[in-house]
Amino acid sequence: RITYQGESSLLKKEASGWKMIEPTAIEADPPEAIGVATALGNVDFVRVVDENATDLEQFGLAKPQIAVAFKAEGGASGTLKLGNKNATQGEIYALKNDEKRVFLVSSFQETSFNRKPFDLRDKKILKFDRDKADSLVLVKGASSIEMSRSGSEWKVLKPVPSRSDYSAIEGFITRLSSANMSKLVEENPKDLAKYGLDKPTMTVTIGAGSAKTVLEVSKAKDGETYARDASRPIVFMVDTTLQGDLEKNFDDYRKKELFEFRPFYLAKLRAVLDAPGGPKTYEFEKQKPAKPSDPETWKVTRVGGSSHTADQIAMDDLLNKLVGIKAESFVDAKTKTGLDKPALVVSASYDEGKFERVKFGQVGENAYGLRDGEAGIAKIDSNSMRAAMQAFDIAVTPKEPTPAPKEGEKK
Repeated sequence: RITYQGESSLLKKEASGWKMIEPTAIEADPPEAIGVATALGNVDFVRVVDENATDLEQFGLAKPQIAVAFKAEGGASGTLKLGNKNATQGEIYALKNDEKRVFLVSSFQETSFNRKPFDLRDKKILKFDRDKADSLVLVKGASSIEMSRSGSEWKVLKPVPSRSDYSAIEGFITRLSSANMSKLVEENPKDLAKYGLDKPTMTVTIGAGSAKTVLEVSKAKDGETYARDASRPIVFMVDTTLQGDLEKNFDDYRKKELFEFRPFYLAKLRAVLDAPGGPKTYEFEKQKPAKPSDPETWKVTRVGGSSHTADQIAMDDLLNKLVGIKAESFVDAKTKTGLDKPALVVSASYDEGKFERVKFGQVGENAYGLRDGEAGIAKIDSNSMRAAMQAFDIAVTPKEPTPAPKEGEKK
């Protein structure tokens, strides 16, 4: 039993771990419970101040701010009381059991035992099997996003099927599984409307097999962020890190990169560019070097025209410009995107059999992109689009041959 500033907590160690018995029957916070028990077993006195104290008040021990009582296996039991600090603030007055002998212990012991019920209870906001988490649904008002995991891959199912940002989803679920309450607001609230939780502004549903865990979140009139596990009555506040996650835009969980390929394992590229005289089609194919020590090169062919070896710097720039194209946001199907008459269509073959194709459209100053097999249309940075188009122009233009030296000049 730990009593600090008049608030008492009773903990009991069971086969499954530490439990809180009072003031609320609940799981204890394992590191906190173990820390207190370990600290109690390691208390050493510095020196004895009074062998038979008659005035405990002068030491702050008549009504000590901290009192720890314990029982151990084998019948051992005892108490430790901590009072005021001495004049140097380096030690604190203490009593053991019902003895009258006052002694000093190091003042850092105060930080080992100054625990209130909230400090010692389990503060996890949600309980679910992190390793089995296979679905995530986020809802804010009329907006929602639904994601599902198959094996090690996450995909967005709704509002439209698309790729997901694996790291963003996994990071969010990990933080949900480990997040603690920053404050316990009310144990058994009778009026959830008081906290805006009668109609939550957001719900987070984590699926782990057939089990579902729901976090309800709301911003009340006082501006505070309140939350509750839908399976428990308590209302609490979440820490600032998780609060930042909860305020993210749903698009943050969708993959932004339009291309999956990476330049070093790309094998072929085909590009169809819209032009005033009609579409121009170019094919790029990586060429194996004649000698292992020679660098790889790219052959560029204008379909229906000639071929040449691409300038390597221009080719590297083009590929980097393409993989650097990312979605700034995602738009609905009603948006005019110019994708019915694409300004550019890029097809890529890579990684021994993989294939992808992305169409790009332009409407005024706005640029858009759409991957084959996805319904989500990305709004992209128009400068990135313009830079990619310029890189194509340079890459498909044969490099001017180095002029032969004039007579009399050194070669």
